Amino acid sequence: MVAQLFLALILFGSISRALTQLKSLPETGKVEFEAIGKNSLLKINGFGAGATADLKVNGKKISGEVTFTLESLKTGIDIRDEEMQEKYLQTKTYPEAKITFNEFEMPSGWSLQNPKIATSSFRGKLKLHGVEREITGLYSVNSDLKATAKFDVKLTDFNIEIPVYLGIKVADFIKINVTMDKMFVVK
Repeated sequence: MVAQLFLALILFGSISRALTQLKSLPETGKVEFEAIGKNSLLKINGFGAGATADLKVNGKKISGEVTFTLESLKTGIDIRDEEMQEKYLQTKTYPEAKITFNEFEMPSGWSLQNPKIATSSFRGKLKLHGVEREITGLYSVNSDLKATAKFDVKLTDFNIEIPVYLGIKVADFIKINVTMDKMFVVK
């Protein structure tokens, strides 16, 4: 009987660890991008609502998705925003970008009780504009579960036409910065 109870506790502990989730809401973060025109004659900075994270934690491995609504992107110029969303990102057909993690290994020493990570690298699959490609980048997490991630997106890898603004062509690589001000632990 004691052995069965012990086995049941171990099984329950394993199940509850597998069911632990990290979540974020769009209002708890932001997404920023920087596009530079060729020869650095033009710099476009944009921002959008935060990303929605739905990640499952199993020990030191994380799986799940981070989703971002592309229609929330703004540059501060309405005409440019409309062209970015309609012509280049085609948000009516492709309304969101999604990064998928499949058993992503967290660094040594990491736990939900000690979530701080100074800077580490990540690998995931980004689905953007109907195309899915592997991406890599850097991320950090503070002790309050505020997470930031930085990565580059090559527009032509995702079949996105390279934008031209005021006759200046934007470089093929766009810098992305994602901040989730608060991740919520759900068990």
